[in-house]
Amino acid sequence: MLRFLFFLLAIVCAAFAVAIYLADSRPPTDVVREINPGALKIVSVTESGKAQQEALTKKRIVDSLNGSACVDFSVKPADAGRAQTAFAELQLGARLNTRNIEDFTRFGVATAAQNDKRVADTLLANLKKAGVKDITILPDNSISLGVFSSEEAARRYLSGLESKAGTLLKGAVISPRNPVSREMVFTIKEPDINLIARLTVMQRDFDSSVLKAVSCEVQAPAAATPAPATAPAATPVVATPTKGK
Repeated sequence: MLRFLFFLLAIVCAAFAVAIYLADSRPPTDVVREINPGALKIVSVTESGKAQQEALTKKRIVDSLNGSACVDFSVKPADAGRAQTAFAELQLGARLNTRNIEDFTRFGVATAAQNDKRVADTLLANLKKAGVKDITILPDNSISLGVFSSEEAARRYLSGLESKAGTLLKGAVISPRNPVSREMVFTIKEPDINLIARLTVMQRDFDSSVLKAVSCEVQAPAAATPAPATAPAATPVVATPTKGK
């Protein structure tokens, strides 16, 4: 009887051990299986040496700008919208000033505006007699002498005309035309070191962006506008022949 009980107990223990083994070897039902693991790939890996060099470079930039009264963050015109959104998230308020820097692709040369059309007609006739060609009267009764692709070319042409009709060209002006955006500049006043660090990180999102210290006195929006040759106001933009490069 005792032997029978011993064998029965042994069989129960063996069955219990088998049940435990099968339970441990079965995959858990709450584990999420990978779907198509072969399709997984590493997008990019930054080499440790390169990452360390980039970190050192950014640290040098932060250290050099730390304590600056103002800093400029400039971006290409194509990135201006994204940059405005990024700076809005910084919530800088009155500490942020934005300006658009422009270049000009054309420069017009014109006489000063005349009192009326009759005076302008007389001046036009006298200029033609003096050998000045390709000229036309503008709506403000000034006379367009030509449009040029650079300010230097416009000044050379005006200088040449003065040898022909110097007295008739008194008050002539060179006026920049066709403004083209060159860059959008965000000026931040009194940035602390944490903000400067954030700006250096932001540079990664804007190709060719520039971060530099500037004087806070130069913050008003200003275009790269050449000074006129004389005091009169700029002439209106009209279709006139281009006379040089």
